[in-house]
Amino acid sequence: MINAKNSEQNLQNSIPMRRIGRLGEGLEVALLLVPGLLLLLVFTVWPTLNAFWLSFHRENLLGTERDWVGLANYAEMLRDPAFWRAVGATFLFAAIVVPVQLLLGLLAALMVARPFPGVALFRTLFFLTTAVPTAVAAVAWGWYLHPIGGTVNRWLEAVGLPAQPWLTSPELALPTLAIVTAWAGVGFTAILLTAGLQQIPEDLYEAARIDGAGAWRQFWHITLPMLSPTLFLVALLTVLTSLTAFGQIHLLTRGGPMESTTVWIYRIYQDAFFNFRFSYAAAQSVALFLVLLLLAALQFRGLGRRVHYE
Repeated sequence: MINAKNSEQNLQNSIPMRRIGRLGEGLEVALLLVPGLLLLLVFTVWPTLNAFWLSFHRENLLGTERDWVGLANYAEMLRDPAFWRAVGATFLFAAIVVPVQLLLGLLAALMVARPFPGVALFRTLFFLTTAVPTAVAAVAWGWYLHPIGGTVNRWLEAVGLPAQPWLTSPELALPTLAIVTAWAGVGFTAILLTAGLQQIPEDLYEAARIDGAGAWRQFWHITLPMLSPTLFLVALLTVLTSLTAFGQIHLLTRGGPMESTTVWIYRIYQDAFFNFRFSYAAAQSVALFLVLLLLAALQFRGLGRRVHYE
């Protein structure tokens, strides 16, 4: 009896100690999260909230005075033909980038997902685009696509075709930039899709081959359904990044020629840092942010239902 009472008393005494231990662990986790949360607050949350607040004001050049104007900046934005041209260029740009990047990334992933002699070399070549900085890639593409003496035009002339003004023609500049952007994203897309392909059990393919299914049927009925979660993630990221592409546009065309490559985010940059209309640029930024949220929600609602989860 005495031993039972002592055991019960020891158990009751240990409960507060466990709670204190858990509380200490929670405080330790909280302290470890504080630096990251502070950085998130300072560099993401606060600028976003400030942009929302600024979009309802007009301020002087130095930013020392602000006047409340309500929705005036948004009304001006909706009446601005330059804004709508930028919106149209943005969605045309994304309409080229997204399918090209997804298709090339999927083909690259299918090529290197399974081991074969020399697969490491092919993986390195495909994934190299991810390691190349945007500035370096833009300079290289500027040399390749130069209208006089560029590598691509020399190849065309070698086979008897005329040289093309890839980056200086209003008709060709935007599609050319879209292809360059898709090329830059192929490596990242292939990395994610390769990881998804390697998670598909080999037993499914063996069973399909025993049942007489060919390569196309295996791809359509096994690979795509099992890869759909990764494809959905990649498609979402590709859409959002294509709508906010900036570096290659700024370095290769600066929105030209004749504003043919002035996409939405580049219009914001010009209005803010060249025209010094920070409030108007903030209104455009808020509108872009809301459009991105809407597109993400539509993708989750439309494509998310077709995703096959095990």
